[in-house]
Amino acid sequence: MLETYSPEEIEERVAKRLQDPDVAAWPNLFHVLNYPKNHEAWFDIVMNEVDGEWYEERNPVTLAPNIDIPVWLQIDQGRGWTMDGTIELYHALNGPKKLDIGPYPPMQSRPFVEEHDKMFRRYEYWLKGIDNGVMDEPSVSVHVEGSRETVTGAQWPPKDVKHRPLYLRPRRALSPEPEPTGAEYAAPDGFYQAPLTVTDKVEILSWSTAPFTEPTEMIGQGAAHLFAEIDQPDTNFILRLWDEAPGGARQLITTAYLKASHRELDEERTTEGDPYHPHTRAVPVEPGRIEEYVLRVYPFGATFLPGHKLVVELSNDEPPADAHNALLPPDAFHLPVGRPVTHKIYRDAAHPSRIVLPFTRTVPSS
Repeated sequence: MLETYSPEEIEERVAKRLQDPDVAAWPNLFHVLNYPKNHEAWFDIVMNEVDGEWYEERNPVTLAPNIDIPVWLQIDQGRGWTMDGTIELYHALNGPKKLDIGPYPPMQSRPFVEEHDKMFRRYEYWLKGIDNGVMDEPSVSVHVEGSRETVTGAQWPPKDVKHRPLYLRPRRALSPEPEPTGAEYAAPDGFYQAPLTVTDKVEILSWSTAPFTEPTEMIGQGAAHLFAEIDQPDTNFILRLWDEAPGGARQLITTAYLKASHRELDEERTTEGDPYHPHTRAVPVEPGRIEEYVLRVYPFGATFLPGHKLVVELSNDEPPADAHNALLPPDAFHLPVGRPVTHKIYRDAAHPSRIVLPFTRTVPSS
């Protein structure tokens, strides 16, 4: 940005960017915008707030079709969004390729230690010409949380899946059956979130299934359809999906994130349980209007064991420290909302808010 635009143009663009209260309220970004030479990479990212040419010419997925050498991709499960990009990259590659998805760590790990044996087998095959059978093995390998099994296949997802909905219901329930009554009886859930500049508390709504009665496996990506009303032109919708054991211990399964002004879908690429947002423009929300927001639930692999529950949490900011976030670096969080926002989440007969998930076997009962 500093090489492309004149100082006067930079000053004008910075002033416009600071009109976004989410950016202006966050001291680190305010500092980056006013002192861009201290961190030019972050300055470029903050100044390019929607997708476009700047990102595309740096996008590994855009460059992937030009790569014809063998590629092995390895990623561990976590919040899911790093898995999503890795899987998209895998699909874009044209040469020989493998994809391994490992277990959930407290933080994203790297393959230099735990995958040494696999790395050496691949190097021996491709660099030394040793026919050790590595390319006869399945292209995709996925560690499934819960069952601790490894599932393999020729593609992602490695198994046939059927996307099925779990509906948000009154009394914070998740059910395969939709709510039969209207909003006059099934009044919406809601929460008010003050900016994190004036509070440390992140307000969270949650819904959960009944305990599973038999092992229930899900592998793939999904979607969350939320019918919501807000009183501001923008907010974040942040979903976190947890596997909760009978004793209350929890493990994060995956996440979903959407800035309300980026709700626009690419209708040609979007399918059931697989939404796609172009993120090429921001469209302010009309306050007080009920909108359907479709969040992409990032890829995951998990089996919910008997007695366990699926818990879905909704907020508009990420808790700074909890069972998952405490070990994450500061730049691993989404930008908090810089304005006070009241949210109403409708989940009635006319507004079937739901989570659409990739079941491979067994659907929970009501």
